Amino acid sequence: MAELVGRWERPLLGFVYRFLGCSGDDARDLAQEVFLRLWRRRRKWRPTAGFSTWLFTIAGNLCRNRKRDLGRRPALVPLEDGADDSQDPLSRAESAQMARKVRDAIALLPETQREAVLLRHFGGLSYREIAEISGSTPAAVDSMLVRARRTLAKRLCDKPQESEESGVEP
Repeated sequence: MAELVGRWERPLLGFVYRFLGCSGDDARDLAQEVFLRLWRRRRKWRPTAGFSTWLFTIAGNLCRNRKRDLGRRPALVPLEDGADDSQDPLSRAESAQMARKVRDAIALLPETQREAVLLRHFGGLSYREIAEISGSTPAAVDSMLVRARRTLAKRLCDKPQESEESGVEP
């Protein structure tokens, strides 16, 4: 079990943290609950589905239950911006600002799209695995991710086109 936790803890924490928009401590508590449920149900697992599919199915169900119980949309909490101390303060501030914009844009996606984006980009799952978790097809997952990416690109790239509208060149 320690090997599984070591391999899957980080992707699972990222998924839970971003799905719920909760604190790091709350994400760790829920991830621990996921691993506890896996352990309790270990004899029921059949290798017909991948382990990651089983793991993230349990995680997604627990996240949806927690969200329903709390009766709220995900809170907007800071993501780790990945900035290292070698960056100058302006670069760190810009990185943090971009991380906030991405986090906020993801949080506003419809739940199914948000879950697919998180599973794909933060959980590292394949379209097939996401389809198994969501009860859909790989083609439906592809379509969902395309729509989510378009929405995210629009939200993240929307800038007033002042120079074009005013006729003044930059």
